[in-house]
Amino acid sequence: MNVCVVGCGGIGSYFAQHIDKLIELKQIKDINFTFFDDDIVEVKNMLYQNFDTCDIDSGKAEALEMKYFNISFKNKRVKREDLSKYNLVILCADNNIIRHDAFSNWINYGIPFIDSRANGKTVGIFSSNTDNYETTLSDSKESTSCQNPFQIERKEIEYGNVVIASVLAQSVLTYSRTKKLPNDFMVNF
Repeated sequence: MNVCVVGCGGIGSYFAQHIDKLIELKQIKDINFTFFDDDIVEVKNMLYQNFDTCDIDSGKAEALEMKYFNISFKNKRVKREDLSKYNLVILCADNNIIRHDAFSNWINYGIPFIDSRANGKTVGIFSSNTDNYETTLSDSKESTSCQNPFQIERKEIEYGNVVIASVLAQSVLTYSRTKKLPNDFMVNF
């Protein structure tokens, strides 16, 4: 099975760590993960993403590729037509454009997706099984952070992105064993 993971930032950088470990421990077998992101590691990312200061100014995908050897990384923005080449799409992205694209891919090709989200202390998981999935999305084309902007300005963070990366890893582990997508949930800590 081939899995596309969109995003190597606040959620995706920690999710990569979990998936790499699960593969290393032979808990996930016969699944090829490819993570996509065309963004660069910035100083502000040090607060809440799984990068080190030596990664600053490197591509996020390239920086993670140096840490995790059981998965593949591409320094590329995923386009809608790319999604149809995979058996499962995992969203760790910070925008609704790719969410709309994953939903369209589901409608047109039947390729399931799991959508992880974080906004400060509020986290959630949705999937292609979510009733009325598109109602969970706004029409905004702006990228957002998994952190609240006012907290970033004060150099405060919440750990919701790390929590949801772990929940997402468990969801993928369960999917690899049962082919069942996770139940929807949202929680605010």
